[in-house]
Amino acid sequence: MIERIRVIGIGMGDPGHVTGEATRALATVDAFLVADKGDAKSDLVAARDAVCDALIPADHAYRVVEVTDPRRGPDAERDAAAYDRGVRDWHAARVEAYAVVIDGLADGETTVGFLVWGDPAFYDSTIRVVDALVERYAAAGVRVEHDVIAGISAPQLLAARHRIPLNRIGAPIHITTGRRLLDEYDPSLGDVVVMLDGHLACAELAGAYPDLELWWGAYLGTPDEQLVHGRLADVVDEVRRVRAEARERHGWVMDTYLLRPPAGAPERPGPPPFPETEPLTDGVVTVRPLTAADWEVVRDEHNNEESLRWDFAGEPLTDEDARRKTAAARLEWRRGRAARFVMTDAESGQGAGVIGIMRMGPPGTGLVGYGVLPAFRGRGFTTRALRLVSKWALEDAGLARLELGHKVGNEASGRVAAKAGFRAEGRLSGRLPNPDGTRSDEIYYSLTREAPAATGPAEPGEPTEPNGPTDRPAG
Repeated sequence: MIERIRVIGIGMGDPGHVTGEATRALATVDAFLVADKGDAKSDLVAARDAVCDALIPADHAYRVVEVTDPRRGPDAERDAAAYDRGVRDWHAARVEAYAVVIDGLADGETTVGFLVWGDPAFYDSTIRVVDALVERYAAAGVRVEHDVIAGISAPQLLAARHRIPLNRIGAPIHITTGRRLLDEYDPSLGDVVVMLDGHLACAELAGAYPDLELWWGAYLGTPDEQLVHGRLADVVDEVRRVRAEARERHGWVMDTYLLRPPAGAPERPGPPPFPETEPLTDGVVTVRPLTAADWEVVRDEHNNEESLRWDFAGEPLTDEDARRKTAAARLEWRRGRAARFVMTDAESGQGAGVIGIMRMGPPGTGLVGYGVLPAFRGRGFTTRALRLVSKWALEDAGLARLELGHKVGNEASGRVAAKAGFRAEGRLSGRLPNPDGTRSDEIYYSLTREAPAATGPAEPGEPTEPNGPTDRPAG
């Protein structure tokens, strides 16, 4: 009866690279379950057997059970959704196949082992399959312990073989797959390690980023190891040739590589963080940076009938969503993406609504959104808050132009904008979506440094309806 499953990282094929912890774990396994992937990868089987022969004591009895690996679909031809479904279906089929073998083990075979190339944490699906097996047995009333033993990974060996670190001083490391590389790549990512790249996706970057430095390695840790290093545009054809020859010889290739922008290469500048600010007040309304504690204000401002009427989707915000939005506000502020504030009654400190500025469009432009709770409508709070935040944005935050908009029919929002000094600039046809799938025209406004916000008092009794979601373009 199965009692324990061990997932053991065995490095990249050299017994000398297996850690001491992994070596001790190997000697506790009664049956190793191995996916049989066909004759093309028979040398992988031989390398795995060599690890076991070298490291498992001769007096420890074990056996290796090869399990036919279920067919996996053509990943390269799938979109993201189909790829995800395909992988999940493949994992489910693997669970079924392994369970059949485990159920047929001898009475004394209580510990099952899965051998993982490199380190299980990086790219192997075995952990997810083992988790599913443990859950399957738990549902049947059988408790199965499981653990994961780390191994030396391909990125570690790649760096060691090329005698380099994977990152530079103070710089990040981004790890991705060949499938995602072209969609994700930007020099601002820093050093990028690419794994599982069956089509050498970096070749398509050579035209746009010829000066990228490439460190490539295949069959790392084995006698067939191959290394190439150089400027991407200069060596990518060599890598393609070496890779094709290796695949022809072995029937498979396992490789990884590092892409690094040249030293001193300018990164694509991101927006600067918004400047820190104390609460802004005119004695009636106070606005301060949004915090995680303000989630109820965010939820209630969004979920009232009037706000949902002018919303894009018309969907209420859950407590979890509101907590997530407020928790992210500080990070957005630091990244310069958005400056979000909560409006409060200056006298009582009670939350009255929300207002925010998103950096969008040309540099120096901010998009404004706001909304007020029903209990505070008709008291001029939104106009006051808009004046305070607009003055801060133009004078302290370095923005040169503020924009906002509202759907045709939301005249109250337009009156707020006008009283705060914004000028109507026109009507944009069919720009904003409605909850029923139709689209509305948008009335657009702007405020610039050359035309500062109005400073007179907000008129009591103004209806202050929302101008739209404060985390999207104007609404």
